[in-house]
Amino acid sequence: MIKGTHRFFAITMLLVIGGVACSSGEAQKNTNTAASSANAPSTPGEAKPLATPRNNFTAADIAKLKWIEGTWRGMDGDKPFYERYTLKGTTLVVEGLKEDGSADGAPDSFELKNGEFGKGEGDRRSAASEITDKYIQFVPGSLPKVGGPPRNSFRFEDEGNGTWTATLEWPASADKPAQQKVYKMEPWKPEK
Repeated sequence: MIKGTHRFFAITMLLVIGGVACSSGEAQKNTNTAASSANAPSTPGEAKPLATPRNNFTAADIAKLKWIEGTWRGMDGDKPFYERYTLKGTTLVVEGLKEDGSADGAPDSFELKNGEFGKGEGDRRSAASEITDKYIQFVPGSLPKVGGPPRNSFRFEDEGNGTWTATLEWPASADKPAQQKVYKMEPWKPEK
C-alpha cells in the first residue's frame, strides 16, 4: 500500500485514502477539471446529489468480488506499490507489501456489518454504494463537516483481462477543481 493518504487506499481505500498511478501515463489519468462526470451538475448551478452507502448488502454481494483476490502491482508516478487482496467470508483484507513480498504495515479490512460494506470510522469511513460482478463503488460513509475538505470516492473495476483499475475522485472545493486519478492494477509475484 502507499503511505499516508495513498495507503490502500493506498488504494484504499484509500478513499478515505488516496491514489496510485502509472508512470507510462497510459495506466494513470490525473485530470483536474472543474466538473468531472462524478461531480458535474445536472444543470448549471445545480449540485449533483451525493451517493450514499447502501445498508442492504449480503454475503452473496461480497462473494461477487472474487475477481479482486490476488497480489497486485500498481504505480504511483514512477514508484511501484504492491498490495494483496483476500476475501475471508464477508471481509476483504488488503495488505500493503514491500518489494520482496513481505508485509508493509498492518492490513486494512472492508467488512460487512449490518448490511453495510466498508472500512474506517466517522469522518474516515468509506462504504460501498454499489457492488456488481464487475465493480465496487465506495463513497464517504458520512457527509463532510461544514467547511471541511471534500471527501473522495473510489471505484475498483475488473477490466476483464486479468487486471483491474482503481479510480479515485475528489469533488471540487472552494480552492481546487474536481480531480480524478486512475490506477491500473496488474498481477504481481515478488522476486525471491
